[in-house]
Amino acid sequence: MQGIYVASDLANLLRAYLDKYQIDAPSIRHQLAAWPPHAQMPMKVWWQLLEEMQTLLHEPALGVKIGQCVQPQHTGVLAYLIMHCATLGEALLHFQRFQKLLHNMSDVLLTSHQQALKLSWDLSLGASTQLSDEVFMSGLITFVKQMVQGMGLQPVALHFMHPAPCDPQLYQELIGCPVFFNAKQVSIDIPLEALNLTINSQNPYLLELLAKQAEALIDQSAHDDLLLETIRRFCAERLHQHVPTLDEVASTLNLSTRTLHRRLADRGLNFHHLLAETRFRLAKHYLSDPRLQLNQIALLLGYSEQSAFTRAFSAWAGISPQRFRTRSPFGRGLG
Repeated sequence: MQGIYVASDLANLLRAYLDKYQIDAPSIRHQLAAWPPHAQMPMKVWWQLLEEMQTLLHEPALGVKIGQCVQPQHTGVLAYLIMHCATLGEALLHFQRFQKLLHNMSDVLLTSHQQALKLSWDLSLGASTQLSDEVFMSGLITFVKQMVQGMGLQPVALHFMHPAPCDPQLYQELIGCPVFFNAKQVSIDIPLEALNLTINSQNPYLLELLAKQAEALIDQSAHDDLLLETIRRFCAERLHQHVPTLDEVASTLNLSTRTLHRRLADRGLNFHHLLAETRFRLAKHYLSDPRLQLNQIALLLGYSEQSAFTRAFSAWAGISPQRFRTRSPFGRGLG
């Protein structure tokens, strides 16, 4: 399982479940607090946390109930991206494309089957655990229903690989569709006609911007230093909203500002330079897409005006962003 991860933002989903039902669980809460957002949690750690919750709570269909607590902030850019699609069908295509922002255990497969779209997950890296499958499937269904609220969406069926529990009827009541067990693959069947359902929060402008942001996050190659990777991802996810500060990053990492400053200094870095490096890498990536206008790129990078972005990029690259775009064959990756 080396290199297999889930987004550490999911720690907040587990915390949301504990908060909803006013469960103390100090040991579990302590472990959850150790994981900063926008990082990668080893899959085995995620599995262990779920098993510890099950051992403590002895709750039937625990994973399903945890998944029903999902909110956009628990899955980061991926959730906000698919929320801005025009239809459910478009959202599911984006989910398939960018699922690695959530986990890289298996790829999503989309196939048409008996008047339904089947979402299934390949087993090339092995099977996940029962609890994890329950969380992800229940969370996906819950989130999709939130996006098309009031339109009566109901899945045709949900299939789990694990054996049937003592009370399979409970699963059907919680999820709202037939649930089957001992399947060859985990899968969800959604009516084909539901793919045309309109998403309430659609916004094509934000969709385009967030899709580029998601591509940049997936393409980032600096995985050798967890601290730096976490800071880069945090900055990349926040820049289109506001420019992150050292204090904000330190708070997110549960560190003092002084400690974070020292850890960066130990690497020969400071936050200002790391933020500038992240902006420069993202800028080159965004400039490789001719569909993005310079004012859109400026917005993605946290600049209130295009002129400020132009000055910053010219200082980094020695040429203006427009000239970089027209003269450079660079077009893939972050260079």
